[in-house]
Parts: sequence; C-alpha cells; structure tokens
Amino acid sequence: MKKIIGICVILSALAACGQNASTASDASKTAETAQVDAATNAPTLLVWEDLMPEGEDAILAELYSEFFEDLEKRNRPQITLSEAAKEPSPSLEDIAEGSAQDTMEQIGTFNVVEDLDGEKIRIPGYIVPLDFSAKSEHDEFLLVPYFGACLHTPPPPPNQIVYVKASPAAKIPDINDPVWLEGTLKTGKFSSELGNSAYELSLSKVEAYEY
Repeated sequence: MKKIIGICVILSALAACGQNASTASDASKTAETAQVDAATNAPTLLVWEDLMPEGEDAILAELYSEFFEDLEKRNRPQITLSEAAKEPSPSLEDIAEGSAQDTMEQIGTFNVVEDLDGEKIRIPGYIVPLDFSAKSEHDEFLLVPYFGACLHTPPPPPNQIVYVKASPAAKIPDINDPVWLEGTLKTGKFSSELGNSAYELSLSKVEAYEY
C-alpha cells in the first residue's frame, strides 16, 4: 500500500513538472510571437533622402541651374554695351524684398519611391499648417525637412514635402519645434497653396522630436 502511495506521489510530481514546463514553453512562445508581431508592425524609419528616387539629385540640380539662368535673364535690363561698361547690371541680390520679382516657384518633380506606397513609416520634420487653429489642432498640414520651408523660404521639391491628413485633428503646441510623425504613406500628387507634394501621410501618431 505504501509503495502504491509513493508511486502516485511520484507520478503526480512528474505530471506537475510537465505542466509547469509546458506552461513555461507556452509563455516563451507567446513572448516570441509578440516580439515578432511588434517588429512586423513597427513603422519604417525614414530620412528625407529616402523619399528621393535614384538619380533625383542630378535632375534637381539641373532644374535649379536652368531656373536661375532664366531668372537672371528675365531680371537683366536691356542696355547697350557702352551702358553696361559704365554700370553693371543688377543681380538677384538687388531684387527688392516683397516686390513682384521677389518670388520663387517650386522646383522639382513628382518622382517618388514607389515601394513606399502603402508603407507604415516614421519620419521627423517641421509642421506647416494649412489652417488656423486657436487650440493648435490641425487636421491638414505639410511636413517639411527644414524650418521655415514654404513660409520664409521657397518650397522644397514636391518629393520633399509630405501632405498630412489627421483624423482626429493633431495637437501641435508649437510649429517651431520639430516632431516625429507616424502613419501610412501614399504616393500621388497633392496640391496646396503653400506647396505641392508627391506624398500623403495618413497620420496615426505625433511625438515631440528629442534632440
């Protein structure tokens, strides 16, 4: 009888160990699955150069060169050679701020990196609001790579501007501070008064940019 009881105790202990091992194994598999899911769902971290397709730098340089050559011609007065010898023609630096000549069109293309269409991404930048909000809440705005773009300086190329749609409206306390944005990217042509964009972002998260 004692032998039977002893065997039962041993069997119970072994069963308990097996259950504990199984539970630990299941927990380990669950943790691994969670890590895989988190890695799979994590947004792709981008820098602004990632939005430019291969060869775009050379195209952009050529477009800027052509623009400035044409601008110099348009703003150079028609004078005789003798007059030019007496007084040099005005340069771009002589254009008065706020004058009709003090304008800068958006230069660049709508060429995009097609693989980014539909991608969940994370990218830093500066906010350019398209609407006024006393509560600093915006449902449409532009994300640009440097401060003052589209407001105090000429617009970047379309493939260096991201048109952002937020629902609900995103809280942006200070548009002078850089932010991190996360969301799903879409390629196309998106127009606004401040600049046209080759990308649209459906916003899912906004965070302050930590230096």
